[in-house]
This record gives sequence, structure tokens and C-alpha cells, in this order.
Amino acid sequence: MVEKNESNITMLFVRENMKRLRESHKLSNTEVAKVIRKSRQGYINYERGSRDISIHDLVTLSNYYGITLDEIVGNPFKLHKLAKLEYRTYEMKDGQLELSTPTTISAINDDIVIVKRDDLHLDFFWKTQLYHKNRMMLFDFHDRPYVSKIYYNTDNSGFFLIKDEHVVFNKASAESIIIKGVFLSTLTKDFHVEHFF
Repeated sequence: MVEKNESNITMLFVRENMKRLRESHKLSNTEVAKVIRKSRQGYINYERGSRDISIHDLVTLSNYYGITLDEIVGNPFKLHKLAKLEYRTYEMKDGQLELSTPTTISAINDDIVIVKRDDLHLDFFWKTQLYHKNRMMLFDFHDRPYVSKIYYNTDNSGFFLIKDEHVVFNKASAESIIIKGVFLSTLTKDFHVEHFF
């Protein structure tokens, strides 16, 4: 009975990991099905758990995604916890520096997009398709990516600024704006430290 329960738990992990990997790579069920040479319904059965996936197909998927087999069959929540960095932190209190709770930077979320401005500046964006008024947005306009605030008029026309120049759009071309993310923060380094970023 214990072996069956362990097997069921492992299959839950596999299903969760397969779905997370497919969605994070923005792939359809049909596209992943082609990778493992199964029908769309065959792949859906794997992801839903109505059919057990073969070790051959697991190896094929791990090679396709460029990850280890452990990352497909392991506990997705436990594996995510490994993707954290902790830094010694000092905090200013009453004009004095005091050792504080370590700052943790987590990479467990697949919903972050990075815009590398240059070797010293990284901008982080939270993936969203929703417009956020008065916030810097990462978006596509006529299939080209931009970072700017977007200003809409009441009739859905508007503009955004790129290098201090107005890019104006009318109501019809506003439909070409595809929101990709909203600005979170910037990471800046003042000098080069090997392998920091």
C-alpha cells in the first residue's frame, strides 16, 4: 500500500511539472505531443494523470527542456525552494547600521521577465497582460518590443515615449499593443564582479 501511495505522489509531481514546464515555455498540448510523438489527446492524458507516462517519454521531455530527469519527477515545490539566494543584510536604524534578517532573492517564480539595459543594469518585469496606469510597461507594438509608460485617451487612442519622442497610436492601432509585463525593480552594479550577473 505504501508503494502505491508513493507512486501516486510521484505521478502528481510529474503531472504538475509537465504542466508548469509546458506553460512556462508557452507551448500548446499539441506542440509537446509532437516532441514525444504522441497524439494531442495522448499527451493530455499524461498531464491529467489518466495515463502513466513512460520513462522514454520522460527522458525525451527532459532533453527537450534541457533539464534533468529529477526536475520532472521531483517535488516541484521542494525543487523551487532551491532557487533562492540569501545575502547578509544590514539595516539603518536610528542612524546606525545593524545586522538584520538576511535578504532573500528568489528565482522560484516563472513570471519574471528581465530587460538587460547594459552590462550594469537589469530591469525586472512581472509578466501580465493587464495595463497598469502610470507604470512602466513591457509591451509589443506592431511586433516590436518597447518599455515605456502608455498613455490612453478616452477614445482608446494614445501615445508612449521612446527616447523622448512621442509614438502616437489611434484606436485601431491600439489593438496592436500587447502587454507583456509591468515594471518591478532595477538591479544595478557599480563595478564588475565575476559571475554576479
